[in-house]
Amino acid sequence: MLSSFFSGISGLLANSHSINVVGNNIANVNTVGFKGSRATFEDVLYQSIFGSSGSSQVGRGTALSSVDTSFSQGSFESTSESTDLAIGGEGFFIVKSPDNNTSYYTRAGQFRFDKDGNLINPSGYKLQGREIDRTTNAPFGVDSDIVISPAPSEPRATEFIGISANLQSNADWKGSIGNRTTTAGTGNIIDIEGSEGRYARAGNYTSVITTRTADLTGTGTFSDCTGTLTINGVDVTLAADDLAGVVAAINAAAGLNVTASAAGGELRLTADSAGVDIVVDDSQVTTGSIGWTTDDKASTDLYGAHMDLTVDQMLDGVSQGTTTFGENISATGTTLTDWEGCGLNITYNTVTAGGTQTFAVNGFEEQYESATVNPSASSNYSTSITVYDSLGQSHVVTVYFRKSHETETPTQTSVWEWHAYLSADDAASGVEGSVQSGYLTFGNNGTLISGGNPISVSFDFSQNAQPAQVIDIVFGADSGGGTTTQYPIASTTNFQTQDGYPPGVLMNVTVSAEGVISGHYSNGQILDLYQITLANFNNPWGLRKEGSNLYSETLESGVAYTNAPGEGGLGKINPNSLEQSNVDLATEFVKMIIAQRGFQANSRVITTTDDILAELMNLKR
Repeated sequence: MLSSFFSGISGLLANSHSINVVGNNIANVNTVGFKGSRATFEDVLYQSIFGSSGSSQVGRGTALSSVDTSFSQGSFESTSESTDLAIGGEGFFIVKSPDNNTSYYTRAGQFRFDKDGNLINPSGYKLQGREIDRTTNAPFGVDSDIVISPAPSEPRATEFIGISANLQSNADWKGSIGNRTTTAGTGNIIDIEGSEGRYARAGNYTSVITTRTADLTGTGTFSDCTGTLTINGVDVTLAADDLAGVVAAINAAAGLNVTASAAGGELRLTADSAGVDIVVDDSQVTTGSIGWTTDDKASTDLYGAHMDLTVDQMLDGVSQGTTTFGENISATGTTLTDWEGCGLNITYNTVTAGGTQTFAVNGFEEQYESATVNPSASSNYSTSITVYDSLGQSHVVTVYFRKSHETETPTQTSVWEWHAYLSADDAASGVEGSVQSGYLTFGNNGTLISGGNPISVSFDFSQNAQPAQVIDIVFGADSGGGTTTQYPIASTTNFQTQDGYPPGVLMNVTVSAEGVISGHYSNGQILDLYQITLANFNNPWGLRKEGSNLYSETLESGVAYTNAPGEGGLGKINPNSLEQSNVDLATEFVKMIIAQRGFQANSRVITTTDDILAELMNLKR
């Protein structure tokens, strides 16, 4: 009989614990990140008794088996703080005690920065994460305190300039002709100017004009002949049939511009005027042979007045190689338009042998050397971009473009010259000028053939900054915004970028779903600084509750495994959010009623047992 007392007492104790659990859940219904618990009972101490039907068991009451934590997801509450964080899914934030550097785990994501830049919870525990490398933009090292300094961010020196532009294919020629100098003999050139719609190569030109005569002998054996011989369209009647007579007849004819002579028994014809072809038609010779045929002709490469125009193409004072234009010209003065495709109109006087002249065709390379000449006046187009030195000081780099020349062999191309230019204020030397030059070559469909790959340019921006700062300038597909083109529309910059920036003051921070903490700075840069690390356990129900929304690792929970948010089965971060308690009040009230009734019923067991014992004692009377 007395055992029923103990059964009732165990029920009172168990249900009182259940009431405590329910009360704690209800008390923390508004606690951020709180996970509710439930009390689980078990029966205990069965006594075996014997009855008429055999062996039976009588229970001795109940005991509290465990208090289990429910790690179900709580609702999210939106906030205005970027450092209010909630985990959507599995995992815990890792925080460390400021006193003993012990790691704890929490679902409560109320974090703020302290005076030293540590990201802490309300109890001062420091959130853990991995620092992000500024170069690779990837986390490195081991977990450490997340500390974001309010000091200005470091500047980044520009290492890359990307430009995508269209350069007008039919732009005006911006070159100029320098003074002509006679270096030997008497100069034959009277005037030189750029050809309309054509582009002369910039460089130093040397012009040499020579007079040549060429004689041809018969290709066959001469034999006595009669008939009519046509030379250069003039008929000559051969009255005598021997070689001497033929020579006399030819020299007596007017308008041939040819002198005949005999050599070695062959007829020799020599042009007596520069630039005159020798064409012989012997189809009317009735007898014999003069040794010439209709196909015989003095080649224009071998006789007449010949002009060679050689240009030493210059870029930044360095020869880029020579190109020679050569062709026969008339012996009398005339104007040659776009002679041999060189882009120049050349007017020359009556040819005098031995005449040599030099002159320069200037692009803007030669002209910007003069302080009185604005480089924009001698280029077709320019674009400017702000870059930064190693101290974060800004400088303006202007890139000038000039249509240089066109080629027709072996394929048709157009060549543009570019110059990266610094003003005096942006150059360490205090002298303005070109820093680097190059060429862009376009095909006949306007696409860039060569010159678009990265070109390393060394800049000296400031005497206080790093000297010889190397910047890659890209005009091709790797510019980040497409490739430079040449179409017959107005020149324009379609895209340009650079990767430098000045120092900046931290304005605010944001956190991504992957836990990346980014700093937003006054210079417009957004820098990834840290990535939050999350932890989880094989048996999170084995964690020990430490208060202040913290859990600690135990032997039952196992060792924590860590990863970035969203990796390895861990949840992602919800910024500007807090996870609410997962306690459901309706459920807790029902549990409270059940616990109350259980406690009440067990108390009745005790009072009823007491009454039975009282009756038992009354039997003695």
